[in-house]
Amino acid sequence: MNNQNEIANDFDSQDETNEYFEKIDESSTPDITKPFDPTKINITITPLIVDSLIKRMKSNPPRIDLNTEFQRRRNLWKETAQSRFIESLLVRIPIPAFYFDGTDDENWKVVDGLQRLTTLKCFIIDKELKLHDLEFLSKFNNAGFDDLPAYLQGRIEETQITAFVINPGTPDDVKYNIFKRINTGGIALNPQEIRHALNQGLPADYVSELAALPEFHKATQGKLLEHKRMDDKDLVTRFIAFYNGTSQYNTELDEYLNKTMMKLKQLSLPERENIKSDFKKAMNAAFEIFGEYAFRKRINKDAPKNQLNKALFDALSVNLAHLSEKNLKMLILQKEIVNNKFIKLMNTDPEFITSITQSTGNIKAVNKRFSEIKRLLNECLNDN
Repeated sequence: MNNQNEIANDFDSQDETNEYFEKIDESSTPDITKPFDPTKINITITPLIVDSLIKRMKSNPPRIDLNTEFQRRRNLWKETAQSRFIESLLVRIPIPAFYFDGTDDENWKVVDGLQRLTTLKCFIIDKELKLHDLEFLSKFNNAGFDDLPAYLQGRIEETQITAFVINPGTPDDVKYNIFKRINTGGIALNPQEIRHALNQGLPADYVSELAALPEFHKATQGKLLEHKRMDDKDLVTRFIAFYNGTSQYNTELDEYLNKTMMKLKQLSLPERENIKSDFKKAMNAAFEIFGEYAFRKRINKDAPKNQLNKALFDALSVNLAHLSEKNLKMLILQKEIVNNKFIKLMNTDPEFITSITQSTGNIKAVNKRFSEIKRLLNECLNDN
């Protein structure tokens, strides 16, 4: 039944294609997975009725956060899908469970169910949604909530639902794994969106601050200004993660980036300002040296511009960040030499190509790309 398919997940079935980034394998080792302690999973299965969710959304302040930054957008459903969801409640078709992060009982964060909750708010609280294109109750097309008979209003409010609430005390790494596993809808949350979910406050705000810098968007050709999947914040997180080098990297890339965001709270304001300053410096230098080819593969001078490469971004940005202003000016003055050496590297070192393309989270791959970029830049400086 079309109606059930439309409400089976919270996102439009049409995926948002990633047109700005080269597709790379970011795994560390494809045949190894790292388990976690299942006894640390603390989730309560809570039977509720729709009216309980309505009351949480209507309270002041709201006790359900519909503006959680990690969720890309509210109101992704078209009006027909919203109407069919309301119709499902009216004709008593079972709906999927909701998932909430209940770390703060007075402010549940939506893990899965945002579009359904937004639809309920739009129809019952805000009175903005008018039903249309109904399959079974076509006589109520164009009706708002207040236009429905009292018994149908009550049927919606008294619909029983299941809420899975992640309880306080659940470790962040366990919570992260839970987020990944339950987001299996049409457009599941990606790792950076989940990282943002688990690190609200200073970490998320700081990463967002760097991702909004004009120097960053200039270096990436403005391609990320309208991107909805937090790839801009993923690049920033990579920079921060490897800012102090690769010696501490001994795990999977995904886990390493998670720990990076968790540790941001421990950095002092001067430390954060220093990282921000070096990030801006690196972005300016990357643009001045490589222009529109910054953070992209390039096999010859006339090659068409490739998509952004995340692995190349972390290696190049961090290496540039740690050069002095004097050395960066020297590289900019001889940017043609730098570009020629980079093209040569792309054509003569298959291991480097692998390090930015396949299993890029592998320790060997990380060390390879960082060391080769460092060698290339130093070679250019020493030849001067």
